[in-house]
Amino acid sequence: MRRDAVIPRGDLRLAGRLVTPEQKGPFPCVLFVHGLGSDRDSPRNVVIAERLIGHGIAALLFDLSGHGQSDPDPTGCAGSAADVTAAFGWARSQPELDPRSIGVAGSSLGGVLALEALATGGIEPAAMVLRAPPVMAGELRNIRVPTLVIIGSADPLLWGVQAAAEDVRTVRLEVVQGAGHLFEEPGALEHASSATVDWFAMHLHPAGALAGR
Repeated sequence: MRRDAVIPRGDLRLAGRLVTPEQKGPFPCVLFVHGLGSDRDSPRNVVIAERLIGHGIAALLFDLSGHGQSDPDPTGCAGSAADVTAAFGWARSQPELDPRSIGVAGSSLGGVLALEALATGGIEPAAMVLRAPPVMAGELRNIRVPTLVIIGSADPLLWGVQAAAEDVRTVRLEVVQGAGHLFEEPGALEHASSATVDWFAMHLHPAGALAGR
């Protein structure tokens, strides 16, 4: 099932797309936060979202402010943590989604925006996956939710990401050999997709699975 949606962020409108499995919900859901200059049709995010659907997990893809069909931010910022907070809050209010089982997948700049929203308390995800986030040492230190960080061995951001993930107990680092920043090399996106789906399948649980806990 697929439906387009308008996600309110104050006076701004963010364009979103919710895709759910065919079964009966409520479903766990992954909120995708794309990178700079991309949008909800990011081919990498769409591939991963389709695989999540096959595992009974819904996907919410949306355009950050100033991208795609979303309104521009009056401050001139191309995407902000407030966008992520608004999309996360919208997802929690949807009857077909389990508000206790919402994860966040942020790619590149989207990963940084997700971290900012997490740090301010704007989102409370059950798990996160950050793909090629531009982070440095110390910037993952305060993460309290299970987080998978995926980076290519040929990505110039590798060393900063490795330093940021070092000794953070809630963070698992996955280095995809031979992959660059966009995972365009043969097999790279498949590796990143499988790792992402496995992570969310492990940490997001259908509402029925939580009953009685």
